[in-house]
Amino acid sequence: MVDAIVSMVLNRLTPFIEKMVKEQVCLLFNGKNKVQSLSSKLMKIHHVLADAERKGVTDPRVKSWLEKLQEIAYEIDDVLDEWEIENLKQLLEESDDASRSCGDPWQKVSSFLESIRFCFKQTVMRRSIALDIKRINERLDSVSQENENEFKFIPNVTCDSRDFKRIESTSFVDVSEVYGRDSDKKRLMSKLLSVSSSQGEDKIQIISIVGAGGMGKTTLAQLVFNEIKKLNEFKPIWVCVSDPFDGIKIAQTILNELGSIYPANSQFETLLNRIDKSISRKKIFLVLDDVWTENDAMWKPLKKSLESGEVGSKILVTTRKEIVAKVIGSNHIHPLDRLSDSDCWSLLSQIAFQNRRDCDLEMLSKTGEGIAKKCKGMPLAAKTMGGLLRFKSGVQEWQNVLKSEMWELEKVRKDIFPFLILSYDELNPAVKRCFSYCAIFPKDSKIYVDDLIRIWMAQGFLSSSETMELQGREYFEDLAMRSFFQDFEKDKVNNRIIKCKIHDIVHDFAQFLTKNECLIWGEVDGGPKIVVSGQNVHHLNMMGYDDEIGFSFYPKLRSFFCRNLAVPPNFFCHLKRVRLLSLGNLEGIPKEIGNLIHIRYLDISHNSSLKELPDTICDLYNLQTLGIQKCNSLCGLPEGIHKLKNLRHLLNEGTAEDFKYPQGFEKLTNLRTLEIYSSNKLGYLKYLNQLEGFLRIKVLDEDEAKEADLKNKKSLCFLCLIVEKSGISDVIEDLQPPPNLEDLRFRGLRLPKWTTTLTQLRILQFFGKGGVPNAIISYDDFSCSLPPLGKLPFLEELSIWEVESLDRVGHELLGMNDKTSSPIFPKLKILLFFECQRWKEWEDISEEEEQNNMISIMPCLQELMIHTCSELKALPHRLLRKAPSREVLKIYNCPYLQNRYN
Repeated sequence: MVDAIVSMVLNRLTPFIEKMVKEQVCLLFNGKNKVQSLSSKLMKIHHVLADAERKGVTDPRVKSWLEKLQEIAYEIDDVLDEWEIENLKQLLEESDDASRSCGDPWQKVSSFLESIRFCFKQTVMRRSIALDIKRINERLDSVSQENENEFKFIPNVTCDSRDFKRIESTSFVDVSEVYGRDSDKKRLMSKLLSVSSSQGEDKIQIISIVGAGGMGKTTLAQLVFNEIKKLNEFKPIWVCVSDPFDGIKIAQTILNELGSIYPANSQFETLLNRIDKSISRKKIFLVLDDVWTENDAMWKPLKKSLESGEVGSKILVTTRKEIVAKVIGSNHIHPLDRLSDSDCWSLLSQIAFQNRRDCDLEMLSKTGEGIAKKCKGMPLAAKTMGGLLRFKSGVQEWQNVLKSEMWELEKVRKDIFPFLILSYDELNPAVKRCFSYCAIFPKDSKIYVDDLIRIWMAQGFLSSSETMELQGREYFEDLAMRSFFQDFEKDKVNNRIIKCKIHDIVHDFAQFLTKNECLIWGEVDGGPKIVVSGQNVHHLNMMGYDDEIGFSFYPKLRSFFCRNLAVPPNFFCHLKRVRLLSLGNLEGIPKEIGNLIHIRYLDISHNSSLKELPDTICDLYNLQTLGIQKCNSLCGLPEGIHKLKNLRHLLNEGTAEDFKYPQGFEKLTNLRTLEIYSSNKLGYLKYLNQLEGFLRIKVLDEDEAKEADLKNKKSLCFLCLIVEKSGISDVIEDLQPPPNLEDLRFRGLRLPKWTTTLTQLRILQFFGKGGVPNAIISYDDFSCSLPPLGKLPFLEELSIWEVESLDRVGHELLGMNDKTSSPIFPKLKILLFFECQRWKEWEDISEEEEQNNMISIMPCLQELMIHTCSELKALPHRLLRKAPSREVLKIYNCPYLQNRYN
């Protein structure tokens, strides 16, 4: 963790020094040399941090040393922040002065005086920075001396030098200690024994069990292995692979299991040739347990030699990392889920009550069941807790265990955490830091992935570059692939993870790593309050408030979450170092917020009483994320918002319809996220070409439509367009979005012509009613037809909602013509018509077209739903017969259809 923070500071120091040299910046008290000295000392310490952090997990003295170093790194980060902010402020003031003084002599005099004032401020600031650097250098000398005299850490140690080594697994298993895996075993046996048509060119089928450490992957593989062994259909082979991947050792084990003799000291090539010959005309079942390597080149030679086995041979792999399962070419991935609470209790109680009286079970079972729930379905945790409780006889001792945090129990640290450390050690320092920060979230809470990435950005865990969000997504995917996260909710458009949780035991591990730094204060789920020294806390989540603890008790906070409680009026003066602030129960924000110059993430969402933002919020030059969601009384953004040059995410869904965007908003060219834009100033969007993700636009002014220039916003994936007036339905053609759009929600009179050019579109929802007021148009004089959407190659979901001008759906929707050969709606899975009250006819295809095998219509359609279309007389039978995959037909409140089809 400290390694990541030191790396972050070094990455900032290097360009800082280069800029000082290039611009001939002069710091007082020989400051420039002191900055270079500081950098070289920090670099020297950085080289020994891998060894220090490895030892700091178990050695409290080393952990204390790391905490001192971390505090120094944070102080350097603060100093660099202050320097950069003052420089940015100077640039902004010079720009404003230039625009104000143009042609005005009095303004020129005023600007001259202002420049003198600023030069004085610069001198004061440089003196302050030089003194800070001198003081930090002295502290760093002390920390370096402590290492040289006491610890003598080894430079550039890799994570191969682990203290914990995994015990080599075997195929033997005690079935009496296995609970809750019958359904997993049945599913795997079914896959292993089936003759798969999906094998294709693969001569040997690979099935992977994926799950976190301690979830029982090896146990499940052992159960399956012994079942397969009974069948005498395969030659069963068990290999414990582990880490590092040793190809020669694996090959030797396979040959030993096959009873094949090979010369001592054989080369890898010789062993592979021997395997190739030994398994010829044999159907093998090979278990590769505990595979870690992601290197395809290490795996391929072994896989090639195994392909000489008889057709139907299978390989079963266990791994913690989904990426491993994909790299080795798995035909099927079996994610291993948690045990139920009752199965956890069965496993725990079997171990805990060995050689005990029945009366003990009756007396302790209620408390024991509560302890089993804390295991959250992890078999290793249940076994560990069972072993701990086996030697505790009284109710009070069991209740003490129930009330304790898991990470506080020595047996948990000894028996469970080493399994997690194996995965943790594989992470690079920056990803380690991103993971450990997650200790700040309450257990079992849903984590929004995009928000998590923005929080990592605010803490400086991601490189300061144009691609911070992409890097954050890569870090998250890396952690997810290694089973640090679970309970995923995915976006149905691009299958990206949008929400997740952390397993309670993994959360306990993160708390163990950060116990003096991250604090959740207050009673969470009835649990005890955790109290640590406020001087060491950097990240605080205030779930409950104690009058005895003041905010001044936490002087070094860099994160402060307080959504459920009202904060004291003067609390801003105690948050000088904060990078992240998330507050609820606000009626107003004091102007003092402008003093929090380090802040990058400010979330004041869901404060419905908040009416305005202070002008001083525009002094937060480092601000990257501003969250004002559901602040429906907020009138708008302050006039100086253009000064927030680093603002990347404006989360403003649920703000008022008349929310004001001041002049200068168009200068926020770094903006990536703008959730909703309802304004007659669409021209402000013209230069915001970095926008990505989801954007909702309410079109109020036809003259502004062309100015939005949506087609140049290449990173937009989701777009919602609302057309308020019938008179501008033609102008909507000028709002053509980028061609790579994946999700379009359109509310208006008719779908734009450009809809059919969106070749990457996966979801299209067309809302008619509400797009234009009923008083504006008579639907008796107007009808709309749907464009040829059948030509869209990737469209999966099409919904037509409340389009009162729709009276007929004809062949034009399909996009059919005499030369049609490509599939029509080739990927469409869901088709929905809802409350199209004037829709009377759905044109069918001809008998000749139905018989024509060259015409493919909706081959993937799974669900068709027609709801409250009261005038529709019949369904297009021949057309629907061309959709062979349709599983569900739902008809609601359609009297003609219900009478006709009973």
